[in-house]
Amino acid sequence: MKTGLCTIAFKDRPFEAVLDLAVEAGIDGVEPWGKPNHIPSSCSGELLAERNEAILSRGLVVSQFGSYANPSSPLFETEMEEALTAARAFGTNQVRVWAGRCGSAEADDAAWRQAIEGLCVFSERAEDEDLTLSVEMHGGRLTDTVDGCMRLIEGVANDALRMNYQPLSNETAEEAIGNAHRIAPYVAAVHAQNFVETGESRRSLIREGIIDYAAILQIFRQSGFDGFVEVEFVREEDPIGSLRADAAYLRTLCESP
Repeated sequence: MKTGLCTIAFKDRPFEAVLDLAVEAGIDGVEPWGKPNHIPSSCSGELLAERNEAILSRGLVVSQFGSYANPSSPLFETEMEEALTAARAFGTNQVRVWAGRCGSAEADDAAWRQAIEGLCVFSERAEDEDLTLSVEMHGGRLTDTVDGCMRLIEGVANDALRMNYQPLSNETAEEAIGNAHRIAPYVAAVHAQNFVETGESRRSLIREGIIDYAAILQIFRQSGFDGFVEVEFVREEDPIGSLRADAAYLRTLCESP
């Protein structure tokens, strides 16, 4: 496993300044944030090439492209093409994507059908280009529960579709372990974040929260996961210190046998 930094963690800083922070923290790779001012939608090939050169010149790699392509969006076809273009420009074999515009409990059959059909198309395109799609596990989306994730995975039934793991809202430590066992065979990336209390009430350092990442990553490792474990957000009160601490902790976990 390798360490990564989602550039959204420092979304108010210039892109190259975030890359410098990643290097200083000893991070292996970055996930470029697919929003202004890091990677705007419909950005030119020239800008993508400049961003990629900035990454490579610092000895970093692109873990995955952090797109917002979502089959539930009316602009999905454009989002899909832009995500594929960015992945090619960055030389990465992975694209983060989304599913749905509401939580799984609120979604009707039409919403599920739209998401699954769109992800089937996207997965076929990804498969043709030797890419993996990692669907963000996130509150307010169809992937806000492991059951929702499994419904998508089973509905699409394409190995090019995997999951971007992160803790789910309101998980207890025990529930997180159980959910990790269920989702482990399908994890393509990890967005590591942690909280002092269940319900995401107050962000903590990754090593200090309720989610036991040593146990979670061991579960994933046993299922064959060997991808990037990424710092997605940092504590507002000490962002640079938090990045350094989180990167060092994740590096220790990634290097453990």
